[in-house]
Amino acid sequence: MDDFVSALLGLLVLSKEKAEEFIELLVEKGEMRRDDAQKMVNRMIDKGKAEKGRFTEQWEQFKEKLEDLVQQKNASREELTRVESKIDELAELIKEKLR
Repeated sequence: MDDFVSALLGLLVLSKEKAEEFIELLVEKGEMRRDDAQKMVNRMIDKGKAEKGRFTEQWEQFKEKLEDLVQQKNASREELTRVESKIDELAELIKEKLR
């Protein structure tokens, strides 16, 4: 599961690089001043850090619940449905952040 988290964080870094490339293109075309572009990048980085913290917290909660289920060995159908739902929520959150 840690590989999954690492892969997701890698995708977020890639998205940051693409955002910086886009901003650089705007500066080169004269559609944005360099200092405005730097402010925008800084805001994006700050927002990314906040989102990373929120995602990490949710991921840790998910892992704890999953570990509890594994320890119980006999998870009910309702518990498995809740875990599946949480996975779907996290996947959707990741998709939204990568757009």
